[in-house]
Amino acid sequence: MHSDFEDTAKNPKYGAPITKREAEILAIIRKNPMISHQELADMLGITRSAASVHLTNLTKKGKIKGRGYILEQPNYATIIGAANMDINGFSFEPMVAGSSNPGRISLVPGGEARNLAENLARLGINAKLMAPIGGDMFGEKIVADCRALGIDTSDCLLLPNASTSLFMAFINSGGDMAMGLSDMRIEDNITPEYVQRKSGILAGSKVIVLGSGLPPETLQYVLENFPQKEIIMDVGAVGKCKRFVHLLDRMCTLQLNRIEAEFISGISIVTAQDAIRAAKHISKMGPKRVFITLGVKGCAVVTPSEEGFFHTRARRPVSTTGVGQAYTAGIVYGAIYDLSLTETVQFAMACSTLTLQSESAVNRALNLQAVEQVVLDNQEY
Repeated sequence: MHSDFEDTAKNPKYGAPITKREAEILAIIRKNPMISHQELADMLGITRSAASVHLTNLTKKGKIKGRGYILEQPNYATIIGAANMDINGFSFEPMVAGSSNPGRISLVPGGEARNLAENLARLGINAKLMAPIGGDMFGEKIVADCRALGIDTSDCLLLPNASTSLFMAFINSGGDMAMGLSDMRIEDNITPEYVQRKSGILAGSKVIVLGSGLPPETLQYVLENFPQKEIIMDVGAVGKCKRFVHLLDRMCTLQLNRIEAEFISGISIVTAQDAIRAAKHISKMGPKRVFITLGVKGCAVVTPSEEGFFHTRARRPVSTTGVGQAYTAGIVYGAIYDLSLTETVQFAMACSTLTLQSESAVNRALNLQAVEQVVLDNQEY
């Protein structure tokens, strides 16, 4: 992988980050606190002595508190936004406008916030979902699916008389979304008053992720009342930009794709340098960190102290649906475990790569080991 960034892993501002292997070990211990050193070594494919070294390092870093693997209180991420049913249509041949196209249709739980929560759960992150759920069979399916994945839905807003939001995506034969149609009106029920009642949950979060489809007053409430928190927003769609553009000066981390970045910055993005220039322009409007993703080409990142473009190995996409949420999951993972900026971007791009290779908005094969392998593959590129 080629990058203009320097390794920031030892930068004091990042504290004492844990390695990806250590994060993997913590995830295993949370599931089996009584696991032996040898059992842990066997699961990881390493020697017993190597496992002991990792455990010692985790104890020194304060992640393990005592005998029997008493863990520190796990950090968690709170995701506020949409949970809906996705109706995905995959065309077998190039799509013809104004005509019925042969293909295949799937119906699966989705939504930006829910998809992000699933990605995080598959990476071993404690994810709390705050989404409006309708009192219909789609809502029941979403809640049941989330609980089976280990996503905390106890703070979702259940609305018995409302219809769960829906999203329809039309995927062309090349794997790109030709068109999408969403009905997210239920999201307007996530009001500042509702969020205020959940202030304790937000105050305890290490990371808060805001869906850009939330009411502007709700976005403003969170940004104004939790300024010390790591707050991340994935724009999601150009049509949502008007909801929050006046709040850019209060944002911590903003993630955009090329089209969204062009809309906000007014800069046409063709090359990597164009993307960096657009990110710098947007950062001057307020966000401390700006990530602009350019699909299989890579991404531009600008922070108060660094700027650069990360390239990644190009792969033929199966579907681009959900790639943004996968990238966001990588950013959240980096924030939860205090990874360096370089490590965070590498991890986020690997999550996106895995999602590109899946028809679903979340790749069911996503896990720490799979992400680490993609990171290694990209580094050899």
